[in-house]
Amino acid sequence: MPDFRKLYFNNDSSVAKGPFYIKYGVPLLLTVLVTIIKIEFINYVGYQTPFLLYFGIVIIASRYFGRGPAIGVTLLSGVLANVFFIVPYNAFSPNPEAIAQLLLFVIECGLLIVLSNALTKAFTLNSEKDLRFRALVEQSSEGIITINAGGHITYCSPSVQKIIGYTDEEFINLPSWQLLHPNEALEIKEQFYRFAAHPGKHITMQHRMKHKNGHWIWIESKMTNLLGERPINAIIANFTDINSRITDDKIREDFISIASHELKTPLTSLKAYTQVLQSRFKDGTDQTSLSIINKIEMQVSKVIQMVTNLLDVTSLQQKKLVLNVRPFEFNMLVTEIVDSLQQTTKKHVISTNLNDNASVLGDRERISQVIINLISNAIKYSPDADEINVSSQVEGDKIKVMVHDKGIGIPQKEIDKIFARFYRADGESRKNFQGLGLGLFICAQIIELHNGKIGVESTENQGSTFWFSLPLKSQ
Repeated sequence: MPDFRKLYFNNDSSVAKGPFYIKYGVPLLLTVLVTIIKIEFINYVGYQTPFLLYFGIVIIASRYFGRGPAIGVTLLSGVLANVFFIVPYNAFSPNPEAIAQLLLFVIECGLLIVLSNALTKAFTLNSEKDLRFRALVEQSSEGIITINAGGHITYCSPSVQKIIGYTDEEFINLPSWQLLHPNEALEIKEQFYRFAAHPGKHITMQHRMKHKNGHWIWIESKMTNLLGERPINAIIANFTDINSRITDDKIREDFISIASHELKTPLTSLKAYTQVLQSRFKDGTDQTSLSIINKIEMQVSKVIQMVTNLLDVTSLQQKKLVLNVRPFEFNMLVTEIVDSLQQTTKKHVISTNLNDNASVLGDRERISQVIINLISNAIKYSPDADEINVSSQVEGDKIKVMVHDKGIGIPQKEIDKIFARFYRADGESRKNFQGLGLGLFICAQIIELHNGKIGVESTENQGSTFWFSLPLKSQ
C-alpha cells in the first residue's frame, strides 16, 4: 500500500522549481476548471457552499506549486465564487454579506497555506532524519535487527548479510532460533524470554550462529528492551562477528595453558631442590648460604603461584574448573589460614572477629584460595600499616566475610575494574607492587561458581574492605 503521507509531503518534486508560467498557469487553470465543473453541476450541488471546492485547489497549489501560486488561486477563487455562486449571479456582488464571505474565505485559505507549508517543512525534516538514520543503519558494520516479544524478527538491516551470509529478507523468513548452536539454543532462549519481561534492560551475549555457508561463527549480541515504547515496541539487537577475536583468545589461552604446564614441572622440581638445601643448611653454621636459599625458595614459590594463577584462569575461561563441593566448618578454615599467614609477616597483626560457626557447602580448597588471596593482598598493600582484621557474620541464609586493612586504598575510578582479568591499577601502585592482575579475577570467578557475591569498599589512602558472601549449608 502506498504511503500517502509521502505522496503528499514529498519535497523532491521539481514542479515548484519549474518555469513561472507552469507554477502559476497550472493552478489557475485548475481553478477555472473546477469553476466550470461546478457551474455544469450547479443544479445538483446548489449554491449553499460557494467556496467549498476551491479549498482543495488551494491546498494542492500550496503543496506542489508554492505559496505564491496558492495566494493567486485564493484570490481568483474568491472572485469566481463571488461572480458565479453568490447573488446576484454572473456579476460581482459588492454587498457587505458577500464581501464578508469573501474575506472569511481568504482568511481560511491563508491559514491553510501556512499550515500546509508548516506540515511540509516538518515532514521534510523528519524524512531527512529518517533517511540519515536508515543510511547509518544500512551502512553499519554491525547487524541490526528488531525482535518482538515472541522472539520473531520484524526488521533486519542489510549489513546482516556481511556477517551471516543471508540477505535481510532471507533472515527474516527463517524460523526463529534456527541458526543457534544446539548446545546453546535452550539457554539463549531462556535468557531472551527472561530479558523480554523487563523493558528498559540491556544485555550482552556471546554465542554461535550458523553461517549460510554452513560454518559456525561467534557472534556478540547487544540487546536493548524497548518493548512497550512506541513507535518501536521491539527489542533492538546489535550483533557483530567476533569469530576472529574468539579464535585469537582460544589460541592465547591454549598457549598460556601449555606454557604454564611446561613451566610448572621444572619449577616444582626446583622448589623441591631448594627445600632439600634448606634442610641441609638449617642446622649448619653457614647462615649466609641459608639466607640465599630461603630467598630463592621464596621467589620460586611466587613464580609457581603465578603459573598456578595462569592455569586457573585458563580453566575458568574454558569452563573446565571443577569444584569439589562438600560441607565444611567455615570459621575453622578462616582460623587455619590466619594462623598460617601470620607466620609469614612480622610487621602485621592479623586479628579475627568471627561470628558463630557456620557450615558452608563448597570447595574448601578454592574458598581457602580466595581468603588467602584477600589477606595476602591486605598485607601487600599495607606497607605502612600494621593491622589487618578478618571478620565474618551470618546474614540470613548467607555468611559474609570481610578483610579490612588500613593500606593505600583504591581510587574510586578503579573500583569497578578491580575484579577484571589482568587488570592492575594505574599510578604508583603499579610501579611499587608487582603482579599479573589475576588474583582478584580468580577470586571473583570462584565465588561466582559458588553462587556467591564479592565486592570491595575503599577510600584512597585510608584502606580497603574486601568482602564476599556464600550460601550457608541447608539444614
